[in-house]
Amino acid sequence: MTSRNYRLGAARVALVAGCAMLSMLSAAQPATAAGTLRFTYEDGRISSGTALEVNKCCGHSLGIKSLARTGKYAVMSQVRYGDPAVEGGVRAESHTLRNTASHFRSGSTAYYGFSIYIPSTWQKDSREDIVFQWKPWRDTCEAQKWPSAFLTVQPTGKFQLRVNSDAGRCSTAESLKKDSYDLTDVQPGRWHDFVFRIRWSHGDDGAITGWHQTHKTPGWKRVVSATGANTFNDDATTKGYLKWGLYKPAWNTAPTLVQERVIFHDNVAVGASFNAVNPAKN
Repeated sequence: MTSRNYRLGAARVALVAGCAMLSMLSAAQPATAAGTLRFTYEDGRISSGTALEVNKCCGHSLGIKSLARTGKYAVMSQVRYGDPAVEGGVRAESHTLRNTASHFRSGSTAYYGFSIYIPSTWQKDSREDIVFQWKPWRDTCEAQKWPSAFLTVQPTGKFQLRVNSDAGRCSTAESLKKDSYDLTDVQPGRWHDFVFRIRWSHGDDGAITGWHQTHKTPGWKRVVSATGANTFNDDATTKGYLKWGLYKPAWNTAPTLVQERVIFHDNVAVGASFNAVNPAKN
């Protein structure tokens, strides 16, 4: 997680001004079924149908590779210690900021599915890697904004889900409530499939259920079932979006045990049911 807010610049000002801008941003989006949003990279482009944007510094940051969970292609994210900072940190990410079909806020419910490939060369590090985020933009009264939830690879060798929430208005570091859930072991050389059902709420009625499997050991297992607040009490014009790839917060200030990270993502989906977002299906 970063204490630095995603800088929206002129786009953020327009979004905060009202919902009219949001409707303008709802361009054509890839779908596999009614109400389902899915990014498969099968067109061989980082944009996966022009619906995605990226945060990257360099030519090595993002690429389309023929190592896929299903189909032909997946997106590779790569960061190296010493990379120039992008949006306040060392990161190589895809995001859905301008894709309204991916947006969420307190009171909404959705299923999210995605696959993450951990290369066989992956080594444990002394600090975490952030590999998926559910990130709201900030309210006008806020100096910064944290992700509502984010998936990390921990130094312990575990995937961990971290959750932030605030029932009050205008969140600060002091008012933030934090929770964390160890999900499963990181197994290099495998595709890790995740599905999450999230009922977003800044109150006690929030809920997160998550399932996991790998492509070598198929069979879904529930890895988290949590209730309670899981997002922010935001202004009506404020929503959240998705980010995936690699973000290495520790490299903002100092090196860690590893100097380079590479990871792959495929079949990122948002929908109304488990089956609709199942990343193991074409």
